[in-house]
Amino acid sequence: MSVNHITRTEINIGAVSAPLVARVNRRAKKLIVKVDPVTGEILVTAPSRRTLPDAIAFAHERADWIAGQMKNAVRARPFAPNAIIPYRGVDHVIVQCGGPRAPVRVDHGSGRDHATAGAERRPEIRVGGAAEHVNRRLTDWLKKQARQRLIERADHYSARLGRKRGPVRVRDMRTRWGSCTSDGAMSFSWRLILTPPDILDYVAAHECAHLVHMDHSRAFWSLLSTLDVDARAAAAWFREHGQALFAYGVSG
Repeated sequence: MSVNHITRTEINIGAVSAPLVARVNRRAKKLIVKVDPVTGEILVTAPSRRTLPDAIAFAHERADWIAGQMKNAVRARPFAPNAIIPYRGVDHVIVQCGGPRAPVRVDHGSGRDHATAGAERRPEIRVGGAAEHVNRRLTDWLKKQARQRLIERADHYSARLGRKRGPVRVRDMRTRWGSCTSDGAMSFSWRLILTPPDILDYVAAHECAHLVHMDHSRAFWSLLSTLDVDARAAAAWFREHGQALFAYGVSG
């Protein structure tokens, strides 16, 4: 993306003041306004520096539309002690314990929680260090887990297809869960590690299928169906749960 100028300001949406980021992208053919559903940040894109004032004015003109988008926003959910997060599709409670060098580890909670009348204890993710560092430490750990798992699954599906994949990158993606370029390089959202294993598997298989078909043609979907993943179930899962995942690990 060719972005070479950014202006930061604010915009009033009713009685609320929201951050506005205006940027230049010379590939843009028109003024574009988007709302980050987690941070509430408003992003407006202009095709040239000269049109930046027009872009900011355009955002003000679309205040009613922006207000509607912000109503659907998902509140940021930074990782913090005692918070509950889905890890590989299973709710875990974050427990702060140990020193700053203590590794993050998972306790699967095989014992009983006597405080809740003998109920099974919820699995824990234990994070050492100060409370203010839990979000960063746990995010870093989850990214490593995601990368390890996604490489493993990408290797599995690319081998089944008889194709060689490119490098795998795990990123903070907000508009898609995965991508594959024509040279086989793959990018995935690290938040896939929060999803159930079959959902992560589906995304890995989907991108590996692009090693054969760089489109979403009938041939692509037919090939994907041979990899033993359920595209319809995954699409339904993302419609219901996907948006909320983008809030995890984001500071409010």
